[in-house]
Amino acid sequence: MDKKTINELIRRSLEKLAEKDNNIIKQKLPKLGKSTQKERLLNRELHETTLNHRLAFYLETELINKEIQNYYVDIEYNRNFSDTKRVKIDGVRIPVRPDILIHRRMNIENEENANLLIIEAKKNKTSKHDIDKVKAFINDSEYSYKFGLTISYAFNENEIKSILYYKSESNKILSEQINVKR
Repeated sequence: MDKKTINELIRRSLEKLAEKDNNIIKQKLPKLGKSTQKERLLNRELHETTLNHRLAFYLETELINKEIQNYYVDIEYNRNFSDTKRVKIDGVRIPVRPDILIHRRMNIENEENANLLIIEAKKNKTSKHDIDKVKAFINDSEYSYKFGLTISYAFNENEIKSILYYKSESNKILSEQINVKR
């Protein structure tokens, strides 16, 4: 899958999330005592896994719509066969549990592009550690993810902010923003 196709798949999935599930993304709440019932319902403190599940659903739907086969969309996938997933960050191999993956499960042939997209998503601002984790999955020869994505669902109340990471032909990791209005 090329960068244009993955970018479109991500953008369309984020647009669906913003359109259909914006009510589960944290909303700005007026001062205590001055909020309406609707505002209180919209400000539920849902865990980011709820948002990740919905995004994974839209990603999977887009894969089906584009007739892209043999990929699975999984959340909180922390195994590599019988081992815990680990990547090297700052010189240390640490256990990791990616928020969302698009991959071919049980890939024993190490086929190219088996691991398509690794996503780290936060309700608020993504951290340096999130970015480092995504880049580590792209660089690690055990995984060799073709693309990585960091998402900030609600850091900005008007848009979902995300950054797509990928390798250039010279093996340097490049990035580009994919932002969607909420």
